[in-house]
Amino acid sequence: MTTLMNYIQTFQLPFPDHLEPYIELKSFQAGQQVVNTGDKASGFYILTEGKYRVTTNEVTGKSLLLRFCSPVSILGDIEYFQKKTIQSDVITIHPATFIYIPYTIYERYLRTYSPFTEMLLEELSYKLQTCTVASRINALAPVEARFAAYLCTIYSDAKFGKQLFTTNTNEVASLIGTTPRHLNRVLKRLSEQHVLIRNKEKLHIKNWPVLQQLSEGIRYE
Repeated sequence: MTTLMNYIQTFQLPFPDHLEPYIELKSFQAGQQVVNTGDKASGFYILTEGKYRVTTNEVTGKSLLLRFCSPVSILGDIEYFQKKTIQSDVITIHPATFIYIPYTIYERYLRTYSPFTEMLLEELSYKLQTCTVASRINALAPVEARFAAYLCTIYSDAKFGKQLFTTNTNEVASLIGTTPRHLNRVLKRLSEQHVLIRNKEKLHIKNWPVLQQLSEGIRYE
C-alpha cells in the first residue's frame, strides 16, 4: 500500500477509487511557509500529518492569529469558491504532509462527487466558526485570556510540566493582537503568581488548571 493510500484509508477520505494517479503528497519542514497571502491558489491542500497555524495580515502590517490546524484541515477551499488569491499566511508548526489536489482534477473528478462536497462544506462551516471566535477573542477578550488561550491551544505539543518553546515575545504579541510591552507585563504577573516560569524563549508551566481558567475556555482551533 502506498503512503498516499494509507492516508486516504486512515482518515477515510471520500475519494473515488480512480483518483490516486491524479493527486500527490507534499511535505514541509517545521516553520516552513505553505502558502502566502496574495499567492495564486492552484489546488486543495488536505493536511494528513503535522500541524500549522493560520494568520491574517492587518493593515498595520502585523499578523493576527486565526487558528491552529490539525489533520484533516483543508487549504484552498475559500479561494476556489470565491475565485480569489490566497487569503491567509500558513506556516507549519511541525513537519507536515498534505494531499494536494489541483483544481483542474477537482473539476474533472470531484466537483459533482457528493461525499467530497460534504467534506468541503464541513470544513467551510468550521472556518466560519473559528473566524467568528477569533474576531470575538481579539475584540473582547483581555490580553491575559488571549495569551492563556494561546498557550492552552499549543499545550498538546508538550506534556504537562514540561517546557513550551515559544517564538519571540514580539511575534507572540502580534499574533494575539497586543504589544510586546503589554505581553511582558502579563508574563511578569503570571510569573509572580507562580503560574509559569519564563526562561529566555522557554516557558515552564507550573499551574495548568489556573492557566486553563484564565483562558476562559477560548481556543485558537
